[in-house]
Amino acid sequence: MNKAASIFGAAVVLICAGCGGSGPLAGKANQRPYDFEANIIHPKCAVLPLGIDSVEIFLEWSREEGLFLRNSPQSPFTAHMRLNAGTFEVTWRDTLVDFAPPMDRRVWRVALADFAVNWNQSTNLVPMQMEDLHRNTSTSWKVPLPQPGVPRTPFHSDGWPVDRGQAIIGDTLYFSSLSNTRWQHASAAVPASMPSPPFSSSRDKSDTLQPAILSEWLTDESGWNGYIVQPGINAVGQPTTLNKLRVAHRVHGMPADHPLVRDLNLMIQSSRYITTRAEFDRMRNASDPKASLDAFWLSCGNEKGASAELIKTYYGRVEEANRYFSGIHPGWRTDRGMVHIVFGIPDKVRSTIDSEWWIYGEEGSANAITFRFLHVEHPWDENFYVLNRSIQFRPPWDRMVTNWRNGRIKPD
Repeated sequence: MNKAASIFGAAVVLICAGCGGSGPLAGKANQRPYDFEANIIHPKCAVLPLGIDSVEIFLEWSREEGLFLRNSPQSPFTAHMRLNAGTFEVTWRDTLVDFAPPMDRRVWRVALADFAVNWNQSTNLVPMQMEDLHRNTSTSWKVPLPQPGVPRTPFHSDGWPVDRGQAIIGDTLYFSSLSNTRWQHASAAVPASMPSPPFSSSRDKSDTLQPAILSEWLTDESGWNGYIVQPGINAVGQPTTLNKLRVAHRVHGMPADHPLVRDLNLMIQSSRYITTRAEFDRMRNASDPKASLDAFWLSCGNEKGASAELIKTYYGRVEEANRYFSGIHPGWRTDRGMVHIVFGIPDKVRSTIDSEWWIYGEEGSANAITFRFLHVEHPWDENFYVLNRSIQFRPPWDRMVTNWRNGRIKPD
């Protein structure tokens, strides 16, 4: 797991915690799909079209997560990995050497017919799986079936595809197109608003943002285009006869540390879910913000060890929310992120095409709590969910905030 700087001076390992929390539901049920620690390996994968009958698979995984073994004292340490997608299967060994980068990147060209054998037409998703053969463990995920034609998925300046539409602010992104075509890059900053609690009304206005054109260019004979990532929305496309932008792809500009929690200002901002207004203002305006944040967590845990555990749990959830729920907002500032941070990893998630129900406690019991998140069409975010708020959530919300402030939260 990634590490973040501890409030009390030592590095702490970010971990995630959950707590109990309700309803008659339909849809597919998943046990704790937003538990980052449920999987040992966490590959990132992008599949792009290559011509009309092939795809290119880009896979990145952390060597820190692999199990490296050797056959004899004289043999090198190697990890043994396997990737499966449709009828395509590839196995490789990765040798551990001093100069090896932390991330292992691999690219394969695969026939579209082989890759799409298990394509789900209703969802347009293709299942994939990566295995650590030494551990006899695996992780599975699904990717959209690429559409044949010219790819307009942007690449980072190092030549690797952008993951989940998120790129580092200031990086230069590249994509290919036909030569002699006109392109525009538009951008808009996203206000740093936070969602209101589950029991109060809320209206996110990010769908009304109108990115302004920053640059325009004509593609040369190489067919490659480039632009610099701005904070917030980055929309790239071709102008229409009505002077509108026909968007080809959208990218959200994020800080370099995202999704990690390493910034003191982020730690203070994300603590707002469990602080009073006075406490939050005091931390933001303190001459020594770190000491003020330390004092808040020490008041919750009453002693250093317990406070350090609360810190690991809380900011572990912030990081986890960033991994799963980021879009136009960083994950911790979304409705799902808010509930995830305060209540923890749901005991069960039921999903339909337009909703997620998060269940805390035994499903169907009187003491269970159920939150419904509705997937909403958003011009700049495909991962946008809105909580169905209710005054009935006031007691459980107050109870969970009190548990945080009294140090009664336990990690999973």
